[in-house]
Amino acid sequence: MTTRRYLIRPTVALAVFLLTAASAGAELRESLSVESPALNRAMKYSLFLPEKRGDSLPVLYLLHGLGGHERDWQTLGHIEQTATRLIRQNAIPPMAIVMPDGANSWYVNSEKHGHYEDALLKDLIPETERIHGIGGDRSRRGIAGLSMGGYGAFRLAFRHPSHFTMTAGLSAAIFPDLKSAEDVSRQQIGFFKGTFGEPFDIAVFNRQNFFSDIPSLKAVSERPAIWITVGDDDGFRLYEGNTALYLALKQADIPVEFRMTDGNHTWRLWRSEIENVLRYYGRILTAGAK
Repeated sequence: MTTRRYLIRPTVALAVFLLTAASAGAELRESLSVESPALNRAMKYSLFLPEKRGDSLPVLYLLHGLGGHERDWQTLGHIEQTATRLIRQNAIPPMAIVMPDGANSWYVNSEKHGHYEDALLKDLIPETERIHGIGGDRSRRGIAGLSMGGYGAFRLAFRHPSHFTMTAGLSAAIFPDLKSAEDVSRQQIGFFKGTFGEPFDIAVFNRQNFFSDIPSLKAVSERPAIWITVGDDDGFRLYEGNTALYLALKQADIPVEFRMTDGNHTWRLWRSEIENVLRYYGRILTAGAK
């Protein structure tokens, strides 16, 4: 067999490299990590990058639910496939998606699990955006999540509206402020995993809750766009808290999109609804770019 040798001139090699880079496929990087002084340890995250990667891609921070981790939205939610399809269809602009590991923290600062609110806002967001050249300011940054992650997404966006241009909750585990222990089930108290005190402390829960942030949210000039979606057959009856949030926002004259869809508290519903969230975020980004 004769071995042929090919000489590629530098200019040709550069053209080949640029063509390859421009046509690089979408990429999912799993279980990366950043050092978090707030947690005093590393914080894991997974990262989706689209095929088209211009300067300063917008970013969506996508939070998992109770008992989950940074790989849930890919292994169970098929986020890479959904985002890639929508970007190829020009249904949404190219965007990065960061999926952090929030453990069972409810994404708040607590004695039980650590300072996860600070870890997200002060460690994860600045570092991932610096390292990967994504986001950069609120106009190119959104946050969403399912169940516990929906609680976290709304809470972080309502309390820190200068950070996010959009927030969305899918079957968010949210409750109006509590007046007594009877306002929340024993099962749900178990799901809180000690975040709001051991034993469960109503005063701690209400301080961490975000319904009381609605008046201050109304007062700011730049509020995040808000998307609420929940299944009508949710086995934890989370349609009650989601409806209460919708009504509270409407009463405060804060714009909000609300969808009650056919389904339970399952990945089948969230795989479908995340497409609508991505489309909504895409519209917000497109409108902001004009």
